[in-house]
Amino acid sequence: MRATHTLKIITIFLLLLIIAVNSSIAYADNQKTQELRIGVLAKRGTELVEKRWSDTAIYLNQQLTNTQFIIVPLRFDEIETAIDRQTIDFLLTNPSMFVDFSISHKLFALATLKRNILNQSFTEFGSVIFTLKDNIKIRHLRDLTDKSVAAVNRNSLGGWIAAIRELDSLGVSEESFDSLQFLGTHDEVVYAVKNTSAEVGIIRTDTLERMHQEGKINIDDFKALSPINTSSNKNNLENNYPLLLSTRLYREWPFASLPHISSNIAEKLSTALIAMPSNSTAALSSQSLGWTIPKDYREVDLAFAQLKINHYAILADYSFFDVLIRYWKYLLISLIVLSLLITNTLYIVSVNRKLASTQKELHFRATRDPLTKLPNRVMFYELASRFLHIALRDQKKCIVLFLDLDRFKTINDTHGHDIGDLLLKEVSKRMSDMLRDNDIIARIGGDEFLIMLSNIDSVKSFESIMQRLIEVVTQPLTTESGLEIDVGCSIGAAHYPRHGSLLKELIKKADTALYQAKNSGRGKFIIYDKN
Repeated sequence: MRATHTLKIITIFLLLLIIAVNSSIAYADNQKTQELRIGVLAKRGTELVEKRWSDTAIYLNQQLTNTQFIIVPLRFDEIETAIDRQTIDFLLTNPSMFVDFSISHKLFALATLKRNILNQSFTEFGSVIFTLKDNIKIRHLRDLTDKSVAAVNRNSLGGWIAAIRELDSLGVSEESFDSLQFLGTHDEVVYAVKNTSAEVGIIRTDTLERMHQEGKINIDDFKALSPINTSSNKNNLENNYPLLLSTRLYREWPFASLPHISSNIAEKLSTALIAMPSNSTAALSSQSLGWTIPKDYREVDLAFAQLKINHYAILADYSFFDVLIRYWKYLLISLIVLSLLITNTLYIVSVNRKLASTQKELHFRATRDPLTKLPNRVMFYELASRFLHIALRDQKKCIVLFLDLDRFKTINDTHGHDIGDLLLKEVSKRMSDMLRDNDIIARIGGDEFLIMLSNIDSVKSFESIMQRLIEVVTQPLTTESGLEIDVGCSIGAAHYPRHGSLLKELIKKADTALYQAKNSGRGKFIIYDKN
């Protein structure tokens, strides 16, 4: 009997020991550092990649626990192989390669680079078609016929595709060149023109300016051909672009994830990139002002379609009549089937359209202010909660502003609701234009607005922002009929960490401060003070 009891105790002890060992192994597996490799296109050579992007890897290592990010420089011809073999997990490359691989390999963008150009944030770039300044034979893009041309790579947006698209619109093709050579990097193209081994070079915007800043060339030795800001098809963005430019503009480089990466890691990385401070070591090393939400790369796809390259290349090999002759049987069958289905489909389409329209309207009403198109209270709470969480984690200042228009009811009563609505839309646009990409502004009702500012270095910094908001809002509004409307605003502010760590608490204290500002003469801002 005693032996049986002892055997039971030993059995239970062994089971507990096995469970403890398995738990220890599982815990150890969870604590393993995951190595994640970031492939970076070496557009100016592999030497500069480590110098510019190593600090970004260090920054991400600090933001994401149990991860080790590694920078992998890649030449143009190495990227597709790296994606196919999954020797990289993320890719930082030019927009043309991203758009192509997003279709063929299902890459998706996590963020768009904010390039630092003359201490300004730019999320667009283009191409520069240039020659030596003293070359009087080449003055316009049409002069490229029978000239020797150097470009970067056929997959380079700034170093080829953007330029050849403009030339194609002018009826100038690469077959009309005397010679065409692809030199692999933007710097080599510049040196080729400088050394007269090529008459014309094609590079991305900011290359000449950066090489001049680095002391490698004298930018005054070169001239850009037919800059876009002297052409008839200019727009405001391209007209005000501060660098040499020969083409329309395209979105800046995307930071993309390969499809084998989990959505959890991708979301964390996207959040970390967008929250990167503009004055961080990572931003300074990459010559950027950080990252913003992924932009629309449709313009790149339009360039592919016009040139019939990449996933549109098949269109260059067949005419419409070739397709008609080759596939007429299939087209006829498809037409018959389509005709039979149309009657039954029309009803379904009609119902679906009504349903989709209703769903879209409901979603819009749930998250957006219908008049100003700004986020409403619901969306503000959702976005602001995320930003406050980041501020809590990184121990950064985060400010909530409660803004109210002064004497708005009087304007409404005097001039009517149409003028009041016009004023609200104009004020909303002014404030949105003044604030940064990563600031949040919402209209929460009537003439009241909530604003959240993050990544603020000091109290003085956001005091200057509040003063600029007041100045922007108080600018008179002149209607189409010539009526001039004067409006003002008052602002109450509360910030983390001084006034609390909960969003509702900060909003309540900012509202209290707004009330104080209203009672003390309007047209001013007040920071919450419990006394």
